[in-house]
Amino acid sequence: MPTIPTASITDPNSQWQIIIRDLVAPGTRFHLNNNKLNYDKSSNACRFSACTTAIRRNRTSGLCDTHQIHQHSLFLELQNPQHNIVNAPLHLEIVDKLIEWAGTRNFDLTPLFQDISFNILGNIPDVSTLSSDTTHHGFTPPTLQSLVNEVILIVNKHLPDFNNSSYQPLSTKQGLIPARILALTFAGLVLCEEANRGDRWFSRIIRKEEFQTELLGGAMPIGYFAARMFPWGIEIGKAAFRFVPNGR
Repeated sequence: MPTIPTASITDPNSQWQIIIRDLVAPGTRFHLNNNKLNYDKSSNACRFSACTTAIRRNRTSGLCDTHQIHQHSLFLELQNPQHNIVNAPLHLEIVDKLIEWAGTRNFDLTPLFQDISFNILGNIPDVSTLSSDTTHHGFTPPTLQSLVNEVILIVNKHLPDFNNSSYQPLSTKQGLIPARILALTFAGLVLCEEANRGDRWFSRIIRKEEFQTELLGGAMPIGYFAARMFPWGIEIGKAAFRFVPNGR
């Protein structure tokens, strides 16, 4: 099966690299394709490319049982300056570390997370669209690299590569990682969540009814940041993760 071409970010100063690749190997955990490809109940044919299986016309997924699961999954990993592969820290750990770092500088992280939300959520096609497993009339999917390039622009606006503070090393379970690299990693993980599990892009761009979106997708980790930063009047701390539904 053809894969979505790998995309990457190489930081010019730290020489850290962020790599997003398509996993199609046996044993990969693929996610349900939540798009309602047959939302208008106009077709009785599976919408997966080259599939000839007939489906019930009222099956709004537009996919047969074999193809209701995405056949691709984006995975993000880091490569340190020594060219060793490093597992990416979890969303929650990245948020916690950035909040700690920002607190020592009186630096407002909210504009960064707002830009990640505005520019990524609903703007990343699902993996089946990116791979052309499913197609949409009049739409040509962007390359994964072009989407990743947008991530760089978002982070550059707030943690530029010419500011030494952007490169303060922060202690994570994976070792010391610069703040800027953690921000790039977080935005990249949000992109992956949108592509692997989200349905907002399809609802907004193809269906043109964004209110039909059913899943949080990449909004889940941003929701953790929002819960951490809301002025509760109490010390909410790391219990904030309980406000974010698992997998939805």
